[in-house]
Amino acid sequence: MTPLYAPRPLRHLMMWRIGSIRVKPYHIGHAVPTEPRVSAARLEAERMAEAAATEGGSHDLGFAVMHEGDMGTWLLMDWWAHGDILCQRLSLNDGAGFRAVDDRPLAACVWELPVLAHERNAWVRHMMHAPVSADRYLSDRLPEGAV
Repeated sequence: MTPLYAPRPLRHLMMWRIGSIRVKPYHIGHAVPTEPRVSAARLEAERMAEAAATEGGSHDLGFAVMHEGDMGTWLLMDWWAHGDILCQRLSLNDGAGFRAVDDRPLAACVWELPVLAHERNAWVRHMMHAPVSADRYLSDRLPEGAV
């Protein structure tokens, strides 16, 4: 059964550096995430981001969405490659630790899609128009509030 939509709070987390990638992390969920939960998500993002080096063409920029949903804590690790392509790895922590779910045809849920839409527009604004500015891209975040 499809759940009824109710807005969920969106928060900014402190920036992450994952290898060479600078990451804008977001959190979606009703409770402020604990430090151990954020640390676990960051460790998972580090594992997931190894693919960025093999894909190549990276500006070393990305974003992550940690979403505490009904099935567990989802982690979307996204980074930009080849100047205009968004890459993503998806993981789920259902209480037994994070595990990749890339083998399933999942992308994002209705609460995560506003972040992806904002990040697409921020990328176009700051990285595909002169003057290109990674710092402006990193400072352009979806405002905190309900999604």
